[in-house]
Amino acid sequence: MFSLFKTESRSANPANEMSHALQSVADLASVFWEGARDWPAKYGADVREDFGGSFQRSIEEVFEEMVYFLAFATDYALWCQLEKRPQVQNALRSRFTEHIRQFAQERRCAPIPSGDWLGEGLIWMPTDTMIAGEPLANLKRRFDLYGQSLSRRHDRSAGERTAHILAALCGTIDAFFILYATPLFLGKWNGVRDVLSVALKSSTP
Repeated sequence: MFSLFKTESRSANPANEMSHALQSVADLASVFWEGARDWPAKYGADVREDFGGSFQRSIEEVFEEMVYFLAFATDYALWCQLEKRPQVQNALRSRFTEHIRQFAQERRCAPIPSGDWLGEGLIWMPTDTMIAGEPLANLKRRFDLYGQSLSRRHDRSAGERTAHILAALCGTIDAFFILYATPLFLGKWNGVRDVLSVALKSSTP
């Protein structure tokens, strides 16, 4: 399927070998990115039907938040699952991040509000004060907030922890939406694991 940094060259030309490896990383990053980017087109109708009246933000804005949420889940899975292969980890995450950043710039990634955590729990309460910034800064704040959620309540799944933030950014406290979003995080983890198991196996000479 994909060939990542093969240890045995198929080419006598080192430049061709490196070009092939980089192209493979680019292809793999595109597969992961398309999984996040295309999610609203595939499943957005269900969200609109089941939760359309639950959000304080427009459904189009909710769909963009879903893309950022799934992109974070994918990047987190890549970071964890490739920990023992730092060369692949860095190259693949770098390529994947390029896609996220381009999307954020094209969609003019909106600022997020300031907010406060309620005690030691998972609920983050946004305020009416928006933290203005450029699209990439707004993207970083989202990812930082998701990262903060993962440092809390380790008795709960990563999906549940991050789904609370997604709900807050979408402007809802609907518990059913949080339940709906929770397994999506695990789905990205499993999807990354399955693709990498094939890609890295094919890279073994």
